Amino acid sequence: MSKVKIDQVKSQIISDSRGQDTIEVAFISNKRHVIASVPSGKSTGTYEAKSVSAEQAVKNITTLADKITKQEFANIKEFDNFLLEADGTKDKSNFGANTTLALSIAFARLLSREQGVPLYQTLGEAAGVAKPGFPQFFCNLINGGLHVDKALNPLPVQEYLVIPQTDSPQKSLELVLQFVGVLGQMVKKYQNDLVQGDEGGFVVSGDDFDLGVQILEETLQSTQMGEQIKFGLDIASSSLWNKEEQKYIWRNKVWTVDELFFKYQVFKQNYPLISIEDPFDEDAYVDWHKVVDSLEGVWVVGDDLTVTNIERIKEAQEKQAANAVIIKPNQIGTVSETLAAVNLAKSYGWKIIVSHRSGETEDDFIADLAYGVAADGLKAGSPLQHQRLVKYQRLIEIEESLK
Repeated sequence: MSKVKIDQVKSQIISDSRGQDTIEVAFISNKRHVIASVPSGKSTGTYEAKSVSAEQAVKNITTLADKITKQEFANIKEFDNFLLEADGTKDKSNFGANTTLALSIAFARLLSREQGVPLYQTLGEAAGVAKPGFPQFFCNLINGGLHVDKALNPLPVQEYLVIPQTDSPQKSLELVLQFVGVLGQMVKKYQNDLVQGDEGGFVVSGDDFDLGVQILEETLQSTQMGEQIKFGLDIASSSLWNKEEQKYIWRNKVWTVDELFFKYQVFKQNYPLISIEDPFDEDAYVDWHKVVDSLEGVWVVGDDLTVTNIERIKEAQEKQAANAVIIKPNQIGTVSETLAAVNLAKSYGWKIIVSHRSGETEDDFIADLAYGVAADGLKAGSPLQHQRLVKYQRLIEIEESLK
């Protein structure tokens, strides 16, 4: 295959879903024009690749542009290797993971255009995936933790997720939207106003760890959807962990490891819970293993634990600390490294959930990624927020194209 020549590289600062600065990149080649933008996370793992300010990222792209336009690249791996060598650090602290990822996504998108195939096909082939597949939707419908302004007194659990039990994107979105309509009425039983958090889900005030799940269950019973809907939780425990006291703390509430573990057992017994993300701190491998060992049938999902990093994923597997993983491209900084993380986790038999971030853009790259690598889930927030909805709509678009 002939190599891709990039004639122009442009970048600019845009606003993400929280109104904060992020970057957008444009590649122009052979009269083709593609753009890519990257999100940012508020609840970030200690071991994530480093990002820089949007202003600095634009400067870095300007620095790299001259070198990019003087070369030709055969594939995603070759382009990403160029970025890694240019950065020269293990954690992207030189140019920033947001800088390298914006360029990497733009190249992948341009390559798919040059090949005349959908982006998901280019990504699937780069990953060596035999057949693409639609993921289940993981929709964060009640936002808590760091995804909500502290003044709103949010619940301690960061994400209360609804997971339609179908691999049809169209049917999934229909079920979620139906559920959201009833959920809003249920939330109003507990408070007067409907307020949205960072990821478009409703905010429920209080310290009660269980309340969000109870509201989801009440909604499920009201909708009579039965087995069509399951639940997931993102505890984001690293944001609750107090190293000095060796306890999990949220405002005036305190939980020991054993108390949290007991809660997870009760949740599994009383609710249709199939997924629990970051149940304990990112370094608490023994506690993670206990969850994996005891909550049979539940996806124990690494996010802060694994940060889309093959070394962290390897360690989690060695210590039997997870059986599923969140894949966030901006945690690692290039498309090829993201695909490597997917392949490693798949080799362990883990479930794969491709995920957005709390500060999102309208770029729907992760939808093509999820379908292209046949991920088990796509976590993109509540469809009530446009930057989240476009990811789900892209999967519906792919579904329609295959009919």
